[in-house]
Amino acid sequence: MSVGRPIITSDYIQQHIVGVPGAQDVIWGPLYDSQAYPSAGAAVLTFFSQPQGSGTSSAPGAGAVAKGIWDTNLVLNNQLALGNEFLAVGSETLFFPGVNNSTSTTGAFALEISLAATAALMGAFNNDIYNVGNGGVKTLKVGTDRNYIQDGPLNLFPPATRLSGWSAVTSGGTATSTAFPATNYAVWSGECYSLVPIYLQSTQQFQLTIAFAALIPTPSTQIARIIERLRGYLIRQAT
Repeated sequence: MSVGRPIITSDYIQQHIVGVPGAQDVIWGPLYDSQAYPSAGAAVLTFFSQPQGSGTSSAPGAGAVAKGIWDTNLVLNNQLALGNEFLAVGSETLFFPGVNNSTSTTGAFALEISLAATAALMGAFNNDIYNVGNGGVKTLKVGTDRNYIQDGPLNLFPPATRLSGWSAVTSGGTATSTAFPATNYAVWSGECYSLVPIYLQSTQQFQLTIAFAALIPTPSTQIARIIERLRGYLIRQAT
């Protein structure tokens, strides 16, 4: 052992040669897809049906352009391209209040607002996270009739990463008023949602949806961004 790292042998290295004809390599490569969450809510959100080059990007500041790598890594709708396979081991949902494709600053507005602002906006970021997370049933269907996920609400699918190690201290005021901005942040938390491994073969159809019993508007009245990630391993042809 050297600085806690294992000793690598020649035989181990040979197993990971890139470009061997007919061989496959395996990388950690989650599948992801994103879209805007309407401020009025939605009855059903469908993911992985609009690959790169279709739909509308929800990436912050991207504007009204088609989806790209910043939105999804699928190039075909509801399936993997020929020569690619995927072993899914988990599912996570990322929800970003106040973030949409027209600007990257509304999230900060939802996160930090002045006490001098209307009381209805106080805690809006937290309320968006709480309200949307309390609803929805996620369904992952492979083929025509087999569900591998059918569970909810959304806060059962916390993200693997979150904001950490930040602080905000501000003050201000005039002779007639005082304004001390309040910082709000929340995230669904807990262990990552694990799956009994699902092996998706090349061109095999799959679909992921989130259905709501009723529309859940964002208390902030801001459009949000929601991202679905299937955690797992991408198996691809080495050449």
